Amino acid sequence: MEQAPFFSVVIPSYNRAEFILQTLESVFSQRFDSFEVIVVDNASTDNTKEILKPLIDAGKINFIAHDKNYERAKSRNTGMKFAKGEYVTFLDSDDFMLPDNLSDAYQYVQNHSTTYLFHNLYQLVDQDNAVLYQYSFPPIKNPLDAIARGNFLSCIGVFLHAKIYKTIDWDEHPLLTGSEDYDYWLRVMVKYRSVGRIPKVNSNILHHGARTINNQDAVQTQARFEYMIEKYQNDKEFTAAYKNRLNTIKATLWLFLAGLYLSAGDKTQVLKWLKNAFFVDTYTLKRKEFYSLVAGIIR
Repeated sequence: MEQAPFFSVVIPSYNRAEFILQTLESVFSQRFDSFEVIVVDNASTDNTKEILKPLIDAGKINFIAHDKNYERAKSRNTGMKFAKGEYVTFLDSDDFMLPDNLSDAYQYVQNHSTTYLFHNLYQLVDQDNAVLYQYSFPPIKNPLDAIARGNFLSCIGVFLHAKIYKTIDWDEHPLLTGSEDYDYWLRVMVKYRSVGRIPKVNSNILHHGARTINNQDAVQTQARFEYMIEKYQNDKEFTAAYKNRLNTIKATLWLFLAGLYLSAGDKTQVLKWLKNAFFVDTYTLKRKEFYSLVAGIIR
């Protein structure tokens, strides 16, 4: 009987033929080899399937094709449905693992067997693999405080035990696209309030013009955030877990929205959402994002 892999690497894909082979090579180059790779393709219109065919035929990846572009939440749900690993980790089809990613994660599990959610650090790189930005990460002594102030997990270098990924699905509502990862971690932490950390950069996010975060519309994002807030306010288990942190979550969303309006050059809207963030959570005045946005208005 074939032994189940320790890790399942779930990779959603849509028109990423330019990058996906590099992404997969970063997985195949891992120093730990008990893993499976599940690529869930959202009906790509480029030649993604053609360039992956040799890997499919060789049995190196489990390729699952959706009949249309359902976006990443459904793709991750599909990947989790077929996953066999004790832990799942997600990797976008234009991002990369560094060689020790899985071996360090395996060692972490051996030393922390009751931690069902943990992550490593990540950085932003260009197509020559030069580091463009080193992200800062909050203390995780109180994970609910940390996640309420922003999505420090993103969706790279995060590992979930089967107890989580087999019981908690991603929200597939189309309106949520662009914040589906933040929504997922917020909801996961309602039930699993311990988060572990490997204090080492083991993941790279590739910066390029087609990244989703580079193409977010402020009006659509506002509608998305309003959907999230309404959902949380109507969820008794969620509000009981986060309590007053729900206002911190609102402020986090409004600050992000203010940043989008600043990028669009609409300083009136920036000021409006800064005020909204402050009035819902006065701790906003202690946040670096607030002062960066204020500086953006003045310039």
